[in-house]
Amino acid sequence: MTQTRDYSHLLDCSCNLLRSSARLITQAYETHLKPAGITPPQFTILAALANTGPLPLSDLAQALALERTGLSRNLQVLERKTWVQSGAGEDSRQRLVSLTDEGWAQLHLAMPLWQSAQDEIADLLGAAQLDDLKSTLGALTR
Repeated sequence: MTQTRDYSHLLDCSCNLLRSSARLITQAYETHLKPAGITPPQFTILAALANTGPLPLSDLAQALALERTGLSRNLQVLERKTWVQSGAGEDSRQRLVSLTDEGWAQLHLAMPLWQSAQDEIADLLGAAQLDDLKSTLGALTR
């Protein structure tokens, strides 16, 4: 059967463009953060906890827009590295997650590397485009 329709517009798919862009940006952050032995998702979790203080697992998952199961897997790695700790919250059914001293140290070690990744993306896009991108992505995630 001969296909006579034009499907080229399917390549302009918002999902495809976002995923492709996210992969490229993630690769830049992975490259910059690698010397500190931390991945972008790990860095994001440490940064979130640094800003909020100890949080229940469900609140942390919500703040990061992650499913609890995915967050739990990442937290297991961070606990093995002794960067975070978890324990019972006010309610014994609640799991409270917090940074350890090692986690604070790791965050401080990685911050200049993270900044170099930020700078690379800013140089690539330019300040105005980067501001527009952040604004657009922020609107999408709200």
